[in-house]
Amino acid sequence: MSRTFAAAVAALAVSIPSIASAQINFGKTGYYVAMGDSVAAGEGAMPVTNGYAYQLYEQGTFGPKQQMDFANLAVRGGRSWEFRDHQVSQVLCAQPAQRPTVVTITVGANDFLRRDFNIAGIASRVVEGINILLNNGTNLVSSPVIDPRSNTPCPRLTNVTILVSNYLSIPHPDPSVNQQLDLALRGFTDALNFFLSHLTVPAGSRVAVVDVFTPSLDQTGLLLIEKNNGYTNPADFEVHPTNTGHSLIARQFAAVWQGLQ
Repeated sequence: MSRTFAAAVAALAVSIPSIASAQINFGKTGYYVAMGDSVAAGEGAMPVTNGYAYQLYEQGTFGPKQQMDFANLAVRGGRSWEFRDHQVSQVLCAQPAQRPTVVTITVGANDFLRRDFNIAGIASRVVEGINILLNNGTNLVSSPVIDPRSNTPCPRLTNVTILVSNYLSIPHPDPSVNQQLDLALRGFTDALNFFLSHLTVPAGSRVAVVDVFTPSLDQTGLLLIEKNNGYTNPADFEVHPTNTGHSLIARQFAAVWQGLQ
């Protein structure tokens, strides 16, 4: 090993700790949690970290990144059942120093795509999950989420804003399938609004619907069904947003959030 090379290695070794120590750990005043299905998980975006939830965090929609914690609990293929029965308990029973202050939710489409045609039932399960997040351990939740160690209800979220969305319009080329999808998406929106209107929201917390369906109507380039390999036959097609679609969803979430301020 030459003296020059050895000196360079030594200099690098000395500089690494100083570079690492330059990072500052800011105190966290907010915690954003994304929940739901593959749309919330970022599927369709390239890379998936361009998904709408990641955009909302990266753009500092809910607060400066230095002051916000972030977690994405959404899973590909997740249905309203998984959201209500599994993701909700993960949020409630985990107790980090900063509990969630903002929650975004997109879930329900996989139920329908897996041949559950009870649209009202799907929306009802989504709202049941939101009710548990807000009211666990009270008489408003008949089957509370229980901590397995203490055998007591996990604490509900307080002073939280929950934003729940519908879905982008799906431009299916087959007219009959397109009509069925349109009816399902509109029905889901109506049912979601109906059940949320009967939800008890504790003081200090807020719940709002984010409409991404209406601004997507008659738009192009929002879903992968329109891209190469996005459509094979009437029963085999892509329903995930493109990067452009995820950006539209992020803008709608941001607009609703700003309207609440």
